[in-house]
Amino acid sequence: MPPHPGDTLELAIDTLAYGGQGIGRVDGFVVFVRGALPGDVARVEVTRRKSGYAEARLVELVVPSPQRVAFRCDHAPDAGGCEWQTFDYAAQLAFKHRQVVEALAHIGGLDHVVVTPILGMADPWRYRNKMEYSFGQTDGETVLGMHRRGSWRDIVDVPDCHLAPLEISRARQAVLTACRALRLPAYSQTAHTGLLRHLVVRRGAATGELLLNLFVTERFRQEAALAERVAAQQPYTSFAVTVNETQADAAVGVGPFMVVGPPCFHEELAGVRLRVPAAAFLQTNSEMCAVLYETALRAAAPQADRGAYDLYCGIGGMSLLLARRAAHVYGLEIQDEAIAAAAENARLDGAANLEFAAGDVRKLLLDPPTGRDPAIARLVQADGKPHQSLRAPASHPFAPPAVVLTDPPRAGMARKAVERMALLGAERIVYVSCNPATLAANAAQLATIGYRLDSVTPVDMFPHTHHIEAVATFLREA
Repeated sequence: MPPHPGDTLELAIDTLAYGGQGIGRVDGFVVFVRGALPGDVARVEVTRRKSGYAEARLVELVVPSPQRVAFRCDHAPDAGGCEWQTFDYAAQLAFKHRQVVEALAHIGGLDHVVVTPILGMADPWRYRNKMEYSFGQTDGETVLGMHRRGSWRDIVDVPDCHLAPLEISRARQAVLTACRALRLPAYSQTAHTGLLRHLVVRRGAATGELLLNLFVTERFRQEAALAERVAAQQPYTSFAVTVNETQADAAVGVGPFMVVGPPCFHEELAGVRLRVPAAAFLQTNSEMCAVLYETALRAAAPQADRGAYDLYCGIGGMSLLLARRAAHVYGLEIQDEAIAAAAENARLDGAANLEFAAGDVRKLLLDPPTGRDPAIARLVQADGKPHQSLRAPASHPFAPPAVVLTDPPRAGMARKAVERMALLGAERIVYVSCNPATLAANAAQLATIGYRLDSVTPVDMFPHTHHIEAVATFLREA
C-alpha cells in the first residue's frame, strides 16, 4: 500500500529529482525526500501524499551515502540557500550533467545531442557577488541573516556564509552592529511595524567595489550616522537606502536613495567592464559568468560583416562582446532600466555598433530593426500554413543576422517568441538557459521550425545548489 502522512519508512535513496530532492521507492511508489542523497539509507517521515508520489522529511541517516561530505558552514542545516553543501562537488557536477541530458531526452525527445562535460569551479566557495539578508527579531534582539529553511518568519543569524566573500560577511556584521547601536527596530512580518527589512550587498569581484543597499519602511534621520558607523568597520564604495512601504517580504521598493557614493558598482567580465546599477540583474557568480560569456561567444561565432541579436540582453555584457566581432548588434530587453544601463555601458566601452530597444521581446520581434524576408516567414508554419501574424512585410531588403543569442528567464521563451526569433533567419541560435526543462521544451519547438540542436555545454554557476546553467547551439537546416 502507498504510504500515508505520518508513516515512518526506511528508504534507500537511488537518485535525485531536478530540484535536489532524493528519490526512494516503496514497492515502486516514489517518495521525494529533501536533504537525502543518492546512496543514503534513511529513516523518513511522510508529510504529504499525492496520487502518484509522496513527500517526506529526513529523520535519521541509517547509512550515509559515500558521496556525503561534512558541512563546511555551521548555518547550512538551517539556512535554505545551499542544500547540497554535504554533496561531494564532483558528484554535484556529474548529477547536473546528467540532468541536462535527461531533460533533453525526456522532455524534448532529443536523445542524440552532444552534451559536453560540465564546466565547474576549481574552488566552489566564496563565489557570490550578491547576498540578500533579512532582518528579524530573536528574543527581543535584532538579527540579520536568512530565512530558516521552510519558514517565512524565522531568521537565522548568519555571521559567515561560506558562499559569500569575507568582505560581504563583514559588511553584514557591520550593518547589524550599527543598527543595534542606534536602536533601529526590525520590521515585523506579523505586526507590520518597524523599520529594517532587508540588506542587499553587492561586490565587484574584479574591482573590489562594495555597494550596500538597506531596505526600510521609510526614510529615517540616522541614515548618515548609520553609514558612518558601518564604514568604520567595513569600507565600502556606496551606501543606499530603498523604501519598501508594502507588506511584500521582498527586497523591492522606491530608490535607491544614495547616502554615500554612486548608485552603482563596476565589474569586469571576460574583458568587458560593466557599470552595474544597484538594482540591475547580474549573474551572482562573476568567475563563472565570465566562463559563460566566453562559452556563448565561441558558440555564437559572430561574423565581422554580419549582424547579431542579443535577446534578453540585460545590461549589455554579451552585447558588448558580440559587438567586438559583429558588424552590428541589436539588444532587446523588457526592463527600461537595464536598457539604459546597457546603452551607458556601450558608451563607456566606446562601442558604436550597438542598438538597444526596451520592451517585451516577443512583441519587439514583430518588427525587428532590420526587417524580415518573406522567404523566412515560410519557416514557421502551423497546420501547413504560415502564421498570419508572422508574415513579413515586403518593404526593405533584409540581410539575416549571422547569429541570435538568447538568454531568457527561467520560464523559457513563449511559443510566439521562439517562432519570431526563427523568422530572423540566423544561421545559428545560441540559447543560454538556467532551466534544463524549459531549454528542452524550446529545443523541441525549434526542431520543428528548422533549427537543429547541435551541442550543449552545461556551466556550474551555482555550486552547492541544484541550479544548472547551459549554453545550447542550434544550427539552421537548409
